[in-house]
Amino acid sequence: MPERHPDLPRPGVAGWRRILREAEIETCDRLAEISGADPDLAVAAHERFGCRIDLVALDRHGKVSPRAGQWIGAYREALLAAGVPADAIHEVRRESGIERAAIVAGLGRWGMHQRIRNLGPFLDRALSPGGILAVDLAKGSGGFPFLRDYGNCRTVATWSAGGKPVARVVMSVEPSRIGAPDVEWARIAKGLVGRDGFLNANAHHSFTFIPRGPTLCVTFDNLDIAMNKREDRRPWGFAFIERQGWSMLGVMAAGWTWYRDAWVTAEFDRLRGEGFFAGFERVIFYGASMGGYGALAFSAAAPGADVVVFSPQTTLDKAIVPWETRYRVAWDHDYSDHYGDAARTVAAARRVSIFYDPYSRLDARHVDRLRGDNIHLFRAPFLGHRLGSLLSQMGILQPLVLDAMGGTLTEDAFRKAIRARHGFRRYRRELVLRLIDTGHPVLAERLCRKFLTEGPDRFFRETAERLAAQRALGAA
Repeated sequence: MPERHPDLPRPGVAGWRRILREAEIETCDRLAEISGADPDLAVAAHERFGCRIDLVALDRHGKVSPRAGQWIGAYREALLAAGVPADAIHEVRRESGIERAAIVAGLGRWGMHQRIRNLGPFLDRALSPGGILAVDLAKGSGGFPFLRDYGNCRTVATWSAGGKPVARVVMSVEPSRIGAPDVEWARIAKGLVGRDGFLNANAHHSFTFIPRGPTLCVTFDNLDIAMNKREDRRPWGFAFIERQGWSMLGVMAAGWTWYRDAWVTAEFDRLRGEGFFAGFERVIFYGASMGGYGALAFSAAAPGADVVVFSPQTTLDKAIVPWETRYRVAWDHDYSDHYGDAARTVAAARRVSIFYDPYSRLDARHVDRLRGDNIHLFRAPFLGHRLGSLLSQMGILQPLVLDAMGGTLTEDAFRKAIRARHGFRRYRRELVLRLIDTGHPVLAERLCRKFLTEGPDRFFRETAERLAAQRALGAA
C-alpha cells in the first residue's frame, strides 16, 4: 500500500465518485498524482473517465525529482490491485514530461506539510482550464488566498491534525478576473454591421447590431466564448442567425462578467426606451450558461419576447442562491438592479424554453426557481451542463432551437428527438455511472456488456470486469 496518512479522511472510491460528480467534470483524459496519499481518488477518476494516471514526484520546491518518489511503487501497486490497468499508469521522471491534467491530486502533503505556493509553477503548467485540484489545507498555510487566484475552492471535509484545523478542498479552475478588452473586435465589427447597424462598447462589453429582417435575435456570449479572443470570433450564434436571415443584436463580454455592468443595464434601458425592440415583428433572446442568464435576465427589456436558453443560471447573488458553488469570480457582482434575478424578469416574456439536464444538480436548482405558465422545460437526462454540444453532434440542435423559438416544440417531440442520444458514448457512460452511483451495479454491468456487443470499448470492458469481480467477491 502507499505511504499511510492516518490523520487523513478517506471517503473511499464511492465517496470520491460522489465528489467528482458534484464537481461536474464532464471529461478527464489525465489525472496527475503528486502526493501518493489516497489512491482511491485516482481509482474513482479512472472508473468514471477511463483516464490516464500520471505519477509525478515533486520535491518541496515543486520540481520533478525522482528522489521524491518513494511513494510511487506502493501507490502503483494499490492502483493495480483496484483494477486499474498497467498501461493506464505512467511515471513522470522529468519536467518535460508534465502534461495538462483535468485533475491534480496533492492530498496530505501540499498545504499541510509543504508550502502550497511552491506548487504554483507546476499548476500553471499542469492544471487544465476547467480542471480541479484536490488538496488538504492546514490553517495558517496561506492556501486559500493562494488558490483564489486559480479558481473556486469548495470544502468537502474538515478535521484536526497536530492541533491545527485542516480543510479538504476541491478547487475548480475559473478565471480569476475580468478578461482584457477585445481591442480587435471593433475592427471586425465595423465590417459586419454595415451602414444601418451599430457597435456600442465599453471596456468589458459590446453591443453589435446587424440589421437583416423583421425578426431580431439577441444573443449573449457563453463562458467559453467570453474568454476566447480568436481572430474569427463572432457573437454567439452568429452563423445560425445569419442563415435564418434575422437581424441580430450580439451582446459580448470580455470575461466571466455575467453582464453585471451598469453600462450594460443602461444600454438595455436605452434601447427599450427608444423603441428599438418594438420596431421588430418578433424578438428572441438566446444563450447558454452565462449567456443563458443574460438572455433570461435582459429579456425584460423587450416584454413579449421569446427566450430560448441552455443550462442557465438565474442569479449568482449568494443571498438568493447560497447553494451555488460554481463561478466564484462572479459572486461579488451587484445583482440588485431590475435585471438582476432572472426568476423575476422572465414574467414579461411570451414563452421561455429551457433545455437542461435534470441530473446536473446545480443547473436543476436554478431551473426550479423559474415559475409561470410561460415556462417550458425540456429535460435532457445525462447530457450534462454542455448539453448543447452533444445535441449539435447528434445533428438535432438547430431544428430543436428553431422549433423552440417558433413556439412549436413540445416535450413529447423533444423526447422523441433525443432518443438518438442512446447511441452516443457520452450518454451511455453517464448512464452506467449513474446506475453504479445509485446502487444498481448488476444493471450497470449488463448495460456495459450490451454496449460491448456493438464494438470494443475500453471503458465499458473495464467497468464490466470490475463489477463482475466485485459481484464474485460479494458472493464468496
